[in-house]
Parts: sequence; C-alpha cells; structure tokens
Amino acid sequence: MKKNKAKAERTSPRFGVLDAVIILLIIVAVVGVYFRYNIIEFVSSMRNLEDYSVSYSVENIRYTTPTPNFINIGDEVYFADDGEHFGTLTNVSENAGVMNVTPASEYFTKSNGEVVEIMYPDSQSRVDAVGRLICTGNYSDEGGFLVNGKTFIAAGQYVAVRTEYVSLTIRIEEISILEEE
Repeated sequence: MKKNKAKAERTSPRFGVLDAVIILLIIVAVVGVYFRYNIIEFVSSMRNLEDYSVSYSVENIRYTTPTPNFINIGDEVYFADDGEHFGTLTNVSENAGVMNVTPASEYFTKSNGEVVEIMYPDSQSRVDAVGRLICTGNYSDEGGFLVNGKTFIAAGQYVAVRTEYVSLTIRIEEISILEEE
C-alpha cells in the first residue's frame, strides 16, 4: 500500500541555479534582439554623416526679411514642426550675401483695389529669394537624403523652417555634397 504524503510534508518546487541561468539567458536574448533592431540601426544611421549644401528658394516674402535684422550668415535653422536642427545659413555664392532677392512681382494691389507699380524696395515690396545652408546628413539605402541621419528631405519639397527671428516655408532646390572651400 502506498502512503499519501500529508499536505504539510509535500515539498514546493525549489528555485535552483539552473532556473536562474535559464531566466538570465532569456533576458539576454530579449536585450540582444532589442539592440539588433534598434540600437544598431540608430548607430548605423549616424555613421558616415557628411556636410552637404542645401540650396533653397523662398517665395513672396517681405523685402525686409532677408536683411541683417532677420536672416544672417551663420544663423542656425531648425525644422518648424519638431525643432530638430536643420543646418546653418551660409552665403549663396562666394561674392554674395545670405540670400539673393528678386522682386516677386511688378505690381501691388492696394486694399482699395488700386493696382500700382512697385518701386523696389518700398514698404509694400515682396521678393523671392534663394539661399543656401550647410547641413549634416547622408543618403539612405532607399535613396532619400536624411538630415542628421533622421529627417527626410528631397528636391522640390516644401519645408517649414525657423531661425531665432523668423519662420519661413522654403522649397528645397538642390542637395549636393559640400566641396572644400
């Protein structure tokens, strides 16, 4: 006849060294998967970043905007939506300032409907401008340009940006590797 052990005599499962090793291996495997898909991707996107020249245009802004009061060479530019750093304003060309401007139109319509010819510059003048900024980035495997290895931009795209003093919507014209000057 078999004797049944009393409830008090029954032993509960013990936690042993082998159990600790198995739990530790599971934790290491989960951490390894996390690093594989998140950290390595982040590190590889930050690798091989180079300086690029981004040419842009901006349309129909006040002629007083691209002056020493609001937009200067060396100003930092940020994406307006998330505040990420975009780049640094530089001169358009070797002998030019921060932006080249042209009158946006030859005529202006007053609030009473009267159309008058614009005498550039005057207080009602609107201009189109082109400029250039230097940013750090790389081209992704999918072929798009990534500012700081994260934010996608492309030629023809409109991007809302801001500096310390002004917010603008610019049109990306060209992205090229920065040549040593």
